[in-house]
Amino acid sequence: MLTSLVHEAKNHNPQAMEGIISMFAPKLKKSLYQTTQQQRDDLKQDVCLKIMEVVHRYDLEAVPGFFEYLKETELDNGIKGK
Repeated sequence: MLTSLVHEAKNHNPQAMEGIISMFAPKLKKSLYQTTQQQRDDLKQDVCLKIMEVVHRYDLEAVPGFFEYLKETELDNGIKGK
């Protein structure tokens, strides 16, 4: 679901971007309680802007498939195990 929303958001669909932001809203809300009340609105706006920037820069083609991920994980474990 997130992948399809990112694809739509990259195609300038504002509803898709709102959907992505709403997916992260519970974590954002919880994290904002660690700040003062005066800073929460500004921080929320900053994080939402950063989410939008990351979505537009994210390369969907660079995401490895399952088998590529396994191969990379095996290589990383082999390097760390030495």
